[in-house]
This record gives sequence, structure tokens and C-alpha cells, in this order.
Amino acid sequence: MKKKNILLTLVCLLALAPASALALQPVAQKTAENPKALVIPGTGDSEVLLRNLAQLYTRNRPGITVEIPESIGSGGGIRSVLSGKSRIARVARPITEKESSQGLTSRIFALAPIVFAVSSGVAEVTNLSLEQILGIYSGTIRQWDELGGSGKIYVMNREDGDSSRTVLENFLPGFKEISAPAGAVVYTTPEAVRILTASPNTIGYLPMPAVAGTGLKVLSVQDIAPTAANVRQKKYQLVVPFTVVWKDPLPPLAQDFVNFLSTPAAKKLMLENGAIPVE
Repeated sequence: MKKKNILLTLVCLLALAPASALALQPVAQKTAENPKALVIPGTGDSEVLLRNLAQLYTRNRPGITVEIPESIGSGGGIRSVLSGKSRIARVARPITEKESSQGLTSRIFALAPIVFAVSSGVAEVTNLSLEQILGIYSGTIRQWDELGGSGKIYVMNREDGDSSRTVLENFLPGFKEISAPAGAVVYTTPEAVRILTASPNTIGYLPMPAVAGTGLKVLSVQDIAPTAANVRQKKYQLVVPFTVVWKDPLPPLAQDFVNFLSTPAAKKLMLENGAIPVE
């Protein structure tokens, strides 16, 4: 009798197996990609700008969401796409030949000036020469008094490999050779903004769109302001590319958002936020 009961139980389980599989199908469907939601991870440099662009994009598209999460860096965004975790990411540097060989496609949608920013309290200083920048970051210039202001200079730096720092190292002779840069290292652009906003007499460098609307004061370099006209004419050469990257094929929503970045409305918003649209 015991063997008969066991056999009967096995038969019942086998009979129920197809039904169980069918019951699991709705769960699998729920975890599939949401065609009305787009998440774009990556660099903190374009985080604020892309959030503003996402708000503009979704304004007249009911039910559509575009999320710009907190920074995981350009490399983190690229790894997220290559691993298949994300369909598209935001980057603030050119992609490498190795990344391109892995099937990564990129598109630069804007250029952003890398600017030196200070709190509004540093009223007297409006311009820095290349020599003064090197003096500040090497620690040989420690007082705003030497530059026409007043008080001690507090320096904010970025980590080795950061996109803004890389631009300075490539275009500002002598910056890369500073063996022990002055000041504290900050690891994300949003954190850099918070520190500069809260810390009087502090100077830091970061992309112009991250400064827009913060009340921070942007300095000219060599008497050249980081305006759209000066960037286009290549007079102001401290510039970082804002890029989106993906692996083909893009889902329809992601493709539509990439196309949106070329529209007049998107370009207008970029200019209003200190970025220069790229055709």
C-alpha cells in the first residue's frame, strides 16, 4: 500500500508539472524589459544635464519614464552596457578601441567646458592664468590675497583618471607633473558641487553644466570665458565630450531618446545649461 501511495503521488506531480510551468509564465513576463521605462546609468558629469533633458522629454509623453540614477562613473556605465545589465549609458570620455571592439556604439551629443569654480564670496577674482592655476594646485599659491582676493585658498581636486582631471592634464602644460597636488580629492561631480557650494574660499574644477543654477562663480582662464562661442571657435579648449553609449540594437524608447537629443528643444536646453550641442 505504501508503494502504491508513493506511485500515486509521483503521477499527480507529473500531471501538475505543465500547469506549474504555465503558472510561472506571468511572473517571467513581469520581469521583462519595460518598454515605457528607460534607465541611463554612468558618469556624474552629465547627470544634472540629462535629468533636465529627461524631464523635458517625458513632459508630453504620458506613461514614459527616463531615470538618470546617481553616478557610477563612465567606466561603470560602460560595464553595465557590456554586461547586458543596461541598454544605454552616459559617459564623459571617448570610448576606447577595446570597448568599440566589444560592440559598443557611442554618440557625442554635447561638449562641456571644464571650468574653475569658486563660491560667490570670492568676489574679487574673475580670471586665472595658467601659471596661477599651477600655483594653486601645486600649493605654491595658498592665499587669495596673491590673486586680488582675500583669505586662505582651499583646494578641491579630482581623482586620477577622472574625465575633468584628464582634460586638464592633456591641455594644461605642467598640471600632470604636479607630484603632490594640493587639497582634498573628491570622487563624484555632484559631491564636488556640494562641497564648493558649502565651503567658502574653495576652488574646484568640473563641467560647466554641473555648475548651472548653483550660484557658484565661474572663472575665466587666460582671460577667455568658457562660453559656447569660445568653445565653438576653439578659443576655450578645456572641454569634455558628453556621450551616450549602447550595443545595437537599441529598444524603441532608447532610440527615440537618442534622437530627441538632436532636436531644437533639446539643443536649446543644453545651451541654457552650459553645454554646447553637437550635430
